[in-house]
Amino acid sequence: EKALKATNNSGLQPALDWLDAHANDAGIDDPAVDEGPSEVVTNEHAQSIKCNECDKLFPSADLAQVHATKSGHQDFSESTEAIKPLTEEEKKQKLDEIQRKIAEKRQRREEVEKEEQRQNELLRRKAGQDMTEQKEKLKDQMLLREIEKQKREKEDDKRAKQKIKDQIEQDKRDRARRVALEKAERDGEVVEKKAEPVSMLQSGLPKIAAEGGLARLQIRPMLLAGKGSPTPPVTHVFAADQTLKDVIEFVKKVMPHVGSHFKLSLSFPRMDFESRHESMTLKDLGLVPSAALILTA
Repeated sequence: EKALKATNNSGLQPALDWLDAHANDAGIDDPAVDEGPSEVVTNEHAQSIKCNECDKLFPSADLAQVHATKSGHQDFSESTEAIKPLTEEEKKQKLDEIQRKIAEKRQRREEVEKEEQRQNELLRRKAGQDMTEQKEKLKDQMLLREIEKQKREKEDDKRAKQKIKDQIEQDKRDRARRVALEKAERDGEVVEKKAEPVSMLQSGLPKIAAEGGLARLQIRPMLLAGKGSPTPPVTHVFAADQTLKDVIEFVKKVMPHVGSHFKLSLSFPRMDFESRHESMTLKDLGLVPSAALILTA
């Protein structure tokens, strides 16, 4: 009874704590005496924990610890001041404040999530844009390569066609040349024609002004055939790129009676052909397009 009165009937545990603290006091076993209000106030038990920095009261140490963590306050003490129970109006205000804080927290969370989504969307769009640009760049490169390929193929086709055209033209010229040679050769067997005069001299050798690739040569032997009768001249058409050696072999073939030892020369301008001239072409010797050669022993 004394302990309960001393702790203002705060409960069994506070009374036990009071007895433990005053077990050796004189008169502890004496009957309880009503000591008046002043004694009660002096022996009041702590009913709350007070923050000395902001004067807030907390019903338990756990709530005081939460306050210390949030505010950083460190100065706390026990208080005999009881925390008054909330009125209905205070409860409503407290509930509204809690709901407001919850709503604010939810709103901040939603804003953060919305911002994260926006940033993610920007990253996704940028990645898609970069990928699109890369695809377009690759497409342009492939298109350029295809254009270059088609251009090369077109140029190759053009060169091939031109080569075919050139070959056709060359074949035409070769056929015309063969026909002309054959015709001139046939005519030369029966037709005698006076040689055209030599018109110019170059590099020590007579040159005949030429427009084509043929050399019409009249060979006049200055020998007697048989019983003093003269050998008739022979006219033959050679290619301009044939050599004097070819002319000599032709003479040996068509005039076997002259033997193998003879000389060929031009009467005007005077030029005696020697063995060093045999490898030269008729064009280089100035015998194109026509000339008259003198054959002597």
